Amino acid sequence: MRFIARPRAGALGGLALLLFALASDVGARPDATTPPDPLPEGRALVFASDEWCPYVCFESTRAGYLVDLAHALFESPARPVEIRRMSWLRAIREAEAGRIDGVLGAAPGESPLLLYPERAAAGDPVAFAVRSGDPWTFTHPRDLSGRRIGLAQGYRFGPALDDALSPGRAHSPGIEPLATDRPTWNNLQKLVEERIDTVLDNGHVLRHEVDRSGFFPAVRVIESGIENRVYIAFADTTAGRTLAAHFEHVMRSRAGRRLGDGLERQYGAMDAAP
Repeated sequence: MRFIARPRAGALGGLALLLFALASDVGARPDATTPPDPLPEGRALVFASDEWCPYVCFESTRAGYLVDLAHALFESPARPVEIRRMSWLRAIREAEAGRIDGVLGAAPGESPLLLYPERAAAGDPVAFAVRSGDPWTFTHPRDLSGRRIGLAQGYRFGPALDDALSPGRAHSPGIEPLATDRPTWNNLQKLVEERIDTVLDNGHVLRHEVDRSGFFPAVRVIESGIENRVYIAFADTTAGRTLAAHFEHVMRSRAGRRLGDGLERQYGAMDAAP
């Protein structure tokens, strides 16, 4: 089954109207200049992700920070935007093959074949979830030694953690990668069932899922102090290169700053640990 995220009907209030106005402004004249090439029209632009709320939400009253951003930047009457739900590894492979236009929420290093704009779309504060009775704390990647860690297959967490998670290293932790379209929930479920003892993910996503799905108070979230960046990464196609240039152009413009301010009012600051 294919899931497509669209702006929620119930959200057609302040943010949706703001996004519509900004999308019109962005599409017409984001600044004194226009992008070098027109955006493709006459077909849907297709992006993909797994469930990664509050960035990408398929099971919430809000569409998600990155979903709203993509709609505002790229959508027009002749160019609808579709967000397809699939495992992260499959989303990366579909974009690499040029079968979709990009992925929402990519970290550096997750694919050398995709186009990453210079400007990130949001912050990515790395965090851990453990059972509430577990006294474990994190101060350094070596603290992961001996842990059984659940994470989404294909995710990257920055050089220090990626290095510590590499198989075959001395004192490397046990890694259980999961390829599903709802990996955070699945890993938290494994945690409370004591099949793993740590979940590694984005802090905003972990807190959202813990609160929304009733894992609190059985689970607590530990901030790592590591702040990475996430991107809308584009397929290396003619359309993908145009979309990447458009993203970069608009996000550096006055319209892009207005858009960022509107999204922050709706979702809170997405550049720092929650």
